[in-house]
Amino acid sequence: MSDESSQPPAAFDRAGPYRRLGRSCRLGMHEDELLQRFAEILQDELPGCQACFRLVDAPGSLSLVYATGPLRPEQRQRLVVPRPAPGGWTAERLAEWGFALDDAYRPVFASGANGFALLLHHAGEILGLLNLEWPEGTPPPESAVRDGLEGLAATFAAVLMGTRLGAEVRHLRDRLAKLLDHADAPILLVDVHRRVRLFNRCLERLTGRSRSEVLGRDATLLLPPEEHARFSAAVLAALRGRPTANYELRLPRVGSGSGGHVLLSFNIASVVGADGESADEVIAVGQDLTEIRRLQRQMIHTEKLATIGQLAAGVVHEINNPLTSVSIHADYLAKLMEREQRGPQEITFINRIRDAAARILRFTQDLMSFARPAGDEPEQFDLPAVLDQSAAFCEHVIAKAGVTLERSFEPAPKIYGIRQQIQQVFINLITNACHAMAGVDGPRVLTLAVADNGDGRVRAEVRDTGTGIPEEIRDEIFEPFFTTKREGEGTGLGLSIVRNLIDKHQAEIRVDSQVGRGSTFLLLFYAV
Repeated sequence: MSDESSQPPAAFDRAGPYRRLGRSCRLGMHEDELLQRFAEILQDELPGCQACFRLVDAPGSLSLVYATGPLRPEQRQRLVVPRPAPGGWTAERLAEWGFALDDAYRPVFASGANGFALLLHHAGEILGLLNLEWPEGTPPPESAVRDGLEGLAATFAAVLMGTRLGAEVRHLRDRLAKLLDHADAPILLVDVHRRVRLFNRCLERLTGRSRSEVLGRDATLLLPPEEHARFSAAVLAALRGRPTANYELRLPRVGSGSGGHVLLSFNIASVVGADGESADEVIAVGQDLTEIRRLQRQMIHTEKLATIGQLAAGVVHEINNPLTSVSIHADYLAKLMEREQRGPQEITFINRIRDAAARILRFTQDLMSFARPAGDEPEQFDLPAVLDQSAAFCEHVIAKAGVTLERSFEPAPKIYGIRQQIQQVFINLITNACHAMAGVDGPRVLTLAVADNGDGRVRAEVRDTGTGIPEEIRDEIFEPFFTTKREGEGTGLGLSIVRNLIDKHQAEIRVDSQVGRGSTFLLLFYAV
């Protein structure tokens, strides 16, 4: 006579398994843990049975196998459900998922003799197959028990589907959070009370604030006071379904002495809540306009300079014509006075007129030549000669600043480049040096030096005894429009032009400066 435990129950407590399923199988658990808990419930309710779960995550894709005993190898991946097709599934739809229909049950366990299979499905998707088996001599349970097991399996399938959907939601949420956080655009998310819910890395970098000091706080605390009302109005409009495009906002930079502001342009829109209708958050996706606005100002200023250059060329042309006449007639009068043996004072006066006119003519010719460097061809030339020409061009600047000019030219190879562009480099450096020494109490000495650097390059130096360059701005002096001069004394373009021309000649420029003692600009050119 067989043991009592080998007899399947005629029925089982319908409420008990459901209570245990609700207590032990929770959303968020891993699938293999869920299967283990459900198998324990089944074995407690059906003594002597063995349970085999085979889950699929896509049509024809077996994702997980869990069994309470050894399986027959040939049956491990064979998914068969009994006829008629359960739950309204047709043979064609089952075949799409890799399932077959069979009139007879074929055991999947090595020690199994009889049993039945239950299709695990929910909301139009197949999740897998549950096989329950008993050994030889143990008949399968009665139909009442099987009906109860089908309901329990359907409940478990709903829990399993919820776990999968929860895992997918968490994956998508985490993925979206990473995408927003790593996006190369400033992104801000606030709730209906303007509390910050998302503050991505780009915003951290632009504003100098960390998300730990921002999250959960009122977003208006990030803004200057004059922006509070306007920003609050834009958030309220977005919550009411009126998005705002190209909303420009100035955010202050903080931390490590950065200072200043960053100019951002935001597109502000609402985020629909869980009910799918009302908005409970507002997202602002922006663009950094700081560099764009700087380049726009630079372009406008460059256009102004180009216009001034054209006007200057016209002025020079108008000066040259009458000045040439003055020079010719002064030369004629000087020679006439010498022939007539006029007094020395009269001859001196006319010679001064002639020399001044010749000097102005040379200056205007140099200015016109200097204004047309783009058409010049590269050539070999000596740096000392270019430095001399540059110093002559800046003679009035040197004299006005009360500067003493010294030269230190050693033998050095020629260099290859566009002569007038290199001349422009030294004119800018000499002019800056004179301006730096203009208000200095003490010696005002400008030294121009050239020497062979000994490494295949020629070294040129422009040294002054001026005010020097503070270390904190030394990296900025080559930026366009950066200047420490007062309004009207400079455009801030001189050193940026120097850097561009030096880079164009594959040369190198270095700066050594001490506040109160002067600066040295060292230039290294490749020798011919």
